Amino acid sequence: MENKQLYIPQTKGDDAAVALLQTMTVEQIRDDVPVLLEWLQDLNWPVAPAVNDYFVPYVNEIKDEIQAIFQTGDEGWKYNVLCLLGDAPYKLDEVLILSMQRMLSAPTPGEKEEEIDLLAADILQRQAALKYNG
Repeated sequence: MENKQLYIPQTKGDDAAVALLQTMTVEQIRDDVPVLLEWLQDLNWPVAPAVNDYFVPYVNEIKDEIQAIFQTGDEGWKYNVLCLLGDAPYKLDEVLILSMQRMLSAPTPGEKEEEIDLLAADILQRQAALKYNG
């Protein structure tokens, strides 16, 4: 994951890059969103929680990059990105809702094995509550 942008972690423990990332707006890092989302492939990496927390306010703004991850065969990464969506305390974009509905109603064998369908159901339930309470 080599990159010359100082806000992109170069190693699993690159706290300086993550600290710099936290000072940036999503507009400033727009071109590097896909590279940054790669750090969510394993939530056990020390920088992953901070990268996740950075993106929580912006999930609707990075929906295209999230959709690209949902098209991969990396079920662990999909699960972790769903966790990111689950952290969002606001209404998610309809595109993301539709993707989760598909994961719930017609999960791939890998999604079923990783229980992505169950996580999608939980997030959709929380989203429905937001719709009616907000």
